[in-house]
Amino acid sequence: MAEQGQRTNWYIYYAAFSSSFIAFASGCCYTWTSPVLPKLNSSSPDVNPIGRPLSISESAWIVSMMNLALIPGAPAAVVLSRFATKKNILLMTGAPLLIAHAMLLFADQVVYFLIARFLMGFACGVEWSVLPTYVAEISEDRNRGLFGTLTGAMSTAGLLVSYLVGPFVSIKYFCCVNIATLCLYYVLFWPFVPNSPYDLISNSKLEEAEQSLRKLRRTTEVQKELNYMSALVSSSNDKRVKDLFIDRGLSRALVLCITLMIIQQLSGCAALSSYAQSIFQLSGTTIPSDLAAVIIGTFSLISGLISSTLTDKLGRRILLITSCSVSSLALFSLGTYFFLLTSNVDTSALYWLPLASLITYMFSYNLGLIILPFVVVGEVFPSNVKAPAATLATLSNYSMSFVVTICFPYLVEYAGTSATFLMFGVILIIAALFCYFKLPETKGKSFKDIEIMLYSKS
Repeated sequence: MAEQGQRTNWYIYYAAFSSSFIAFASGCCYTWTSPVLPKLNSSSPDVNPIGRPLSISESAWIVSMMNLALIPGAPAAVVLSRFATKKNILLMTGAPLLIAHAMLLFADQVVYFLIARFLMGFACGVEWSVLPTYVAEISEDRNRGLFGTLTGAMSTAGLLVSYLVGPFVSIKYFCCVNIATLCLYYVLFWPFVPNSPYDLISNSKLEEAEQSLRKLRRTTEVQKELNYMSALVSSSNDKRVKDLFIDRGLSRALVLCITLMIIQQLSGCAALSSYAQSIFQLSGTTIPSDLAAVIIGTFSLISGLISSTLTDKLGRRILLITSCSVSSLALFSLGTYFFLLTSNVDTSALYWLPLASLITYMFSYNLGLIILPFVVVGEVFPSNVKAPAATLATLSNYSMSFVVTICFPYLVEYAGTSATFLMFGVILIIAALFCYFKLPETKGKSFKDIEIMLYSKS
C-alpha cells in the first residue's frame, strides 16, 4: 500500500540501495572470468599464477562452476528462511564471497579457482532467492518496480567493475577490490536497515514489525499499512507448497516465473558476459578486447539505470518485450558478422559491428531481462509460499545458466560462433511473443490486486 501522499521518503531509497549493494558485490563475480581468463591462458608466470595456460575444459569449468553452485544455493535459501529473516540471510551471503576472494589471493592451482568459484555461486544462489523478495517487501506499491530494478542496476555496476579494473591489475589486486566492496556492503546495510515487516509479522513480532515499518516509512502513521500486511500474511497462511502445483492462481504464477527465468538464461547473456573478452579476440576486430568490455559494461549500467526509472512508468511487460526484441536483433547482427568472418569475407570495414552488436545486446538485456524476472517473482506469490516458489523459479534459472555456460565453448567449437548467436536470437523472438501474449502487468498493483488478477485469468 502507498498511503504516504507525495512526500519523498529518502530513507527508503537508502534502504533499497544498501540492501542491493550485495548485488553489486556479486555482480563482480558474474563477470570475474572475463578479465581473469585471458590471464589464466597466459604463458607468463608473472601474469598467470597457475604457470601454464588452461585447457578448454578447465576454462569451461572455471566459468561454469559458479553457475553449478547457484543450484544448491537456491534450496539452501529455503532452509535458512526457516531460521532467519531475509535481512540476516542476506548478511550471511557475504561470508562465502569473502572466503572465495581471500582464497584467490593465494590460489596457484586450478582446484583452488574451482572451489572459489563454487563459493561465489553458492552465495549468489542464496542471495538472488531472497533479495528480490526482501526489496519488494520493504517497498511501497508506487516504488516497488523502481527498487526491484535497482538491484539489477547494482548488479550491472558490479559487472562494470570487473571490466574496468580486472584487465589492468593482477588477479591478487582484483581480489582486494572485491573484498573491499563486500566490507562496504556490511557497513552500509547491517547497522542501518531493519528486517522486513512481513518477516516480523510472520514470526508474531508485531511490535517489532511496527517499529520496522515506522523506520522504513519515516512516519508514525503506519497502522493502516500494518493491518493490511497482517491481513495479507494471515490470508496466505493456508497456502502450502503443494498449492504451487494444484492451485490455479499459484500454478499460473509459477509457470510464468519459471518461463521468464529460463528465457533469461537462454538469451545467452551468462555466456556473453563470462567470455566477453574472448569473444572480441575471436572476432578479429581492431578494437582492444579490454576496452570493448569496458564500453559494454558502461552501456549496461546506463541501461540498468534507465530501467529503474521506467519500470513503474511503462510497466514490466512492455520493458520485457522490448528487451527480448532488441536483444534478438543484436544477436542476429553478431551472428551474421561471424558468418561472414568464417566464410572468408573481408570484414575489415565492419570492425565496429561486434562492439556495436554487443553494446546493443547488453543495453537491451539490462533494460528488462536481467532483473524483471526476479522482480515478478517477488510480486506474484503470497508470503507463506514465497520462499519455496522463489527457490523453484531460481533453480530453473541457475540450472539453465549452468547448461548454457558449460556448453557455450563447445557450441562455439563444434557448431560455430555464428550458429550459436543465431540460436540465441531465435529463442529471444519466441520469448518476446510469450511476454506479449501471456505475461500480465503488475505495475502499481498491490500484492492483493496481483493475486486477484492471477486467479481471474486462470
